[in-house]
Amino acid sequence: MIERKPMRPKTRVGRPRKHETEEAGARILETATRLFASQGFAGTSVEQVAAACGAGKDTIYRRFPSKVALFEGVVEHARARAMDKLAELGAPEGDALTQLKRLLRSFLSINMEPDFVALKRIAFSEAVVFGKRSPLPSQPDPIMDKLVKAVAAAQADGFLRPGDSKLLAAHLIHSLVSIPTTDAMLGGGAYAASDALDVHFETVWTWLVDGVASR
Repeated sequence: MIERKPMRPKTRVGRPRKHETEEAGARILETATRLFASQGFAGTSVEQVAAACGAGKDTIYRRFPSKVALFEGVVEHARARAMDKLAELGAPEGDALTQLKRLLRSFLSINMEPDFVALKRIAFSEAVVFGKRSPLPSQPDPIMDKLVKAVAAAQADGFLRPGDSKLLAAHLIHSLVSIPTTDAMLGGGAYAASDALDVHFETVWTWLVDGVASR
């Protein structure tokens, strides 16, 4: 009787499968996000990211040719996650003004998440590294596009005054987001609690919609 040797599993050669490549890319970005957020831009190296996520340094450099490019990739990844969260809101409910309010409140919550606050802090503090430009965010910005469309819909239905929808959207988001996010970026905790953020939002929203001039 001829004894057969056990078959050895075949070693796969060639390029990795698409899903494996995507998983590796996501792992790199998630690890880089955590390290940038906790250590800052200057305190994080590509070598640290490689060691923490189990990827080779050359693998990271093939995807992101520099640390700045890696940080920009992290920002884009964070923005994609924000879009996913907005998609989870489901189908719009209520009139155009109600939909706009709901969208703005979601924007505020997303901007107050610790990772987003940390990335903004890094982008502003490291402006010199980025050649006097902030990688937060690059254009076109699908998040702002969504807001502009909501503003335009509220204008079309007569809830808001006619005018430049993009300019109005920019002022709305700045008015609602700048104070709490600046406080968080500077290490404050005035808006850390959800109820404090709700009070801020409702107050500023009322000022924006009803005006502050005496009648």
